[in-house]
Amino acid sequence: MQMQQRKFGAENYEVAASFRRTMSGSVPTLKVIRLSDKRVIYPFRGCPDMPLCEDPDSARNFAEVYGRQLVNGDIAVPE
Repeated sequence: MQMQQRKFGAENYEVAASFRRTMSGSVPTLKVIRLSDKRVIYPFRGCPDMPLCEDPDSARNFAEVYGRQLVNGDIAVPE
């Protein structure tokens, strides 16, 4: 019988940050999951659209930074 190791803090989250190209530029894509209960933190119903960025690097960077902010917010005030 294997015991699962419980992760705490930011290690308890999976942040998948990327981008998709459009005719006008690049749009960040993001998915944040709390691993302990598999809850999807982002995207959620009614979440705002991601901004249009000039290039793929800035789009991915935006998604990574926003993902970390969401993780920190969920750690501070979990649902």
